[in-house]
Amino acid sequence: MPTKTRYDLSQIVLHWLIAILIGANYLLGDAMSDAFKALVRSGGSGALDGAANAHRLIGVSVVVLLFVRVALRLFKKAPAEVTAPRLMQLAAKAGHLALYVLMFAVPISGFLAFNGLNRDLGEVHEVLTNLLMLLAFGHALLAFYHHYVMKDGLLVRMIPGK
Repeated sequence: MPTKTRYDLSQIVLHWLIAILIGANYLLGDAMSDAFKALVRSGGSGALDGAANAHRLIGVSVVVLLFVRVALRLFKKAPAEVTAPRLMQLAAKAGHLALYVLMFAVPISGFLAFNGLNRDLGEVHEVLTNLLMLLAFGHALLAFYHHYVMKDGLLVRMIPGK
C-alpha cells in the first residue's frame, strides 16, 4: 500500500478556508471592537453595522468548520510524518495543538464577551486573537522553512495535487 503524501482534498479545503476566514475576521476586528464599545456604552441597545455582523458570522462559521475539520481528522488518516529530529516533531505537535486551542478559544471568548457585554472578556479575546495570529504566522513561516530549506515536502501536503 503506497504511503499517503497529502491530506485529503476535504481536509485541504477546510484548512485554507478556515485560514482565510480567520484572516478576514482579523481585518474586521477594528469594526467589531468599535461596535462592541458602542454597545457597552449604550447598555446593549443599538444595531451592529455590516462589518461587525460579518465578524460575528465568520466567528461562528470558524467554530462550525473546526468541528467538521476535527471530525474529519479523526476519520481520515494524515500523511506520514516527515523525517525530522524528535524535538522538532514535539514542537510541531505542541504548535498544532496550540493553534487548535486558540482557533476555538478566540471565537468562544468573543461570543462570551459580546453576549455579556464584558469588557474584560473583550480584552482577553483581543489578546488571544493576537496570539493566534502570531502562531499562525509562525506556522506559515515554518512551512516555508520546511519547503525551501529542509526540502522535505511538508508544504505540499496541504496543496491539492495528484
